[in-house]
Amino acid sequence: MGNSLQDQLRALGLAKQPDRRERPPRRKKRPAPDRPGAPAGEIPLDKAYALREKAEQRAADQARKRKQAEDRRRREINQRIREIVDAQRLNVADAEVARHFMFRGRIRKLYVTPEQNRALTRGELGLVYLTGGYHVLDPEALEAVRAIDPEHVVDLGDGADEDDLTVPDASSS
Repeated sequence: MGNSLQDQLRALGLAKQPDRRERPPRRKKRPAPDRPGAPAGEIPLDKAYALREKAEQRAADQARKRKQAEDRRRREINQRIREIVDAQRLNVADAEVARHFMFRGRIRKLYVTPEQNRALTRGELGLVYLTGGYHVLDPEALEAVRAIDPEHVVDLGDGADEDDLTVPDASSS
């Protein structure tokens, strides 16, 4: 009863005898040096996770350092502008005229005196944004702030876009 079914079929002549010459010899695969049985060139899963975690940590550290450098640069700019604004600010605490203007896509409001409002309209004074507030400055101080960072200077313009200034040609109608 020790014979297998295949041996019994061969004995009866119903199964072919295996021919060793027909089959190509099997080559042994060399295991990867890290773990036995792994295909060559493949890294183990735990090492792959560790490498990915290190890469993510490195990217997060670089992003944090970039943000810190940007924050430091912004604080230095704000400090330099604050020195100018504190020395040459022309805002009046009890001003009663509301001056509306566009800044960063929104309509803003600042209370000024009637003389300051006329000077702002004529371009003799300017506005600077600094840490949540708007400050009236003379042109020299305004240019000093613009040299440091032009994004802090409010462009009052004349209230009209270039498109509004163009007049359609009467001859083309």
